[in-house]
Amino acid sequence: MWELLLNEDEAMIADSVREYLSRELPIDRLQPKAAPRDLNQVRAGMVDLGWFGVGLPEEVGGSGLGLVEEMLVQRECGRFLVSPSVLATVLGAHVAFQAGDKALAGDLVAGKTSVAFAILTGTDSKATSSAAYVFDWNGSDPLLVWNDEGMGLFDAAGFTNAKPDDCLDESVMMHSGQLALSRPRHWVTVKQAPLALRAKILLAAASVGLAEHACDLGVDYAKVREQFGKPIGTFQAVKHRCADMVVRARLGWYQTSMACLKLQAAGNDATLQAAAAKLIATNAAYENGRAAIQIHGGMGFQSECAAHWFMKRAHLYDQAGGDMQAQARCVAAEPSPLW
Repeated sequence: MWELLLNEDEAMIADSVREYLSRELPIDRLQPKAAPRDLNQVRAGMVDLGWFGVGLPEEVGGSGLGLVEEMLVQRECGRFLVSPSVLATVLGAHVAFQAGDKALAGDLVAGKTSVAFAILTGTDSKATSSAAYVFDWNGSDPLLVWNDEGMGLFDAAGFTNAKPDDCLDESVMMHSGQLALSRPRHWVTVKQAPLALRAKILLAAASVGLAEHACDLGVDYAKVREQFGKPIGTFQAVKHRCADMVVRARLGWYQTSMACLKLQAAGNDATLQAAAAKLIATNAAYENGRAAIQIHGGMGFQSECAAHWFMKRAHLYDQAGGDMQAQARCVAAEPSPLW
């Protein structure tokens, strides 16, 4: 029997992460006239709390826990639209550790350096270079790339012709350029470690956080917005839309939890479960973001309303590690665990 509910220790971890982020990175920080936040100080707090080494051994400064705990941290990071570089650094530390570079892994866990996500736009897996988009990159961070063959870290020097570019999600800084693929700093194949599956599950957890917070925004607004003298949440159409948001978020979370447990147990269907988790969670994040905007009505399209941020981040996470169509093809190609 697979236990999908959190135990007391796991609930404590999730609560502590949520408490820290609600205090240091509230969603209203993204409002046009919000006071700026000291992101370096916030990141230092994450380092002190051990977020970058939750799933790594103590020999590199990690906590020695597992994928479940990493998943809980990333779920809350999704809820508060934390920079994608946080997850990229977590995965980069795993790459360094699996490649035997314990010094780099220790530096990443200790916050001495960070990693940025790179999404390749080329389709030729044998190409020596590819156009790429990089997110929240400071110009010197190594870049994280993965595909069906493995996951790797690339030095910043290999990212050429880099220039700032417009991103759909304005809360994220994006650069476009050309990434040399022939000489990674470290590359971990799928036979060495299933890091790509770990990435899918952690992205799914972050997407669940998006879906949950978008749901909360829609439900809270439906309780206070009135039409014809009644809260709009009492109207059947809005009530059903809110119920659908709850179901989508919970389904995404349960599937992500199942994928996490399957990967930890080296289950034969871990690949299928991880792809299904990213597919279902990403769809939940996108649909809940869209529903939250619709529930807010005309206000939902204004920059002062936070709902739109969640749908935009859902689009970004969809592209990382293969979009929903790619995950659907993966699910269809895997043998069913039911027979």
